[in-house]
Amino acid sequence: MILLCERCYAPIDPALERHYRLAHIDHADTAGTVVWRDAVVHSDACPAAGGATGRDRAA
Repeated sequence: MILLCERCYAPIDPALERHYRLAHIDHADTAGTVVWRDAVVHSDACPAAGGATGRDRAA
């Protein structure tokens, strides 16, 4: 699965980059089942949108 940062939309390599996984309640149905929305963001300051995050991504 490809992880994209919610702030800068750059790909995140979970093996090489520090990141946070966040979960938000999207909605709940009448039976009480909760649907979660997951998000991922860089732990450090994000590079400019579309920029590399510390290594060459053109490989």
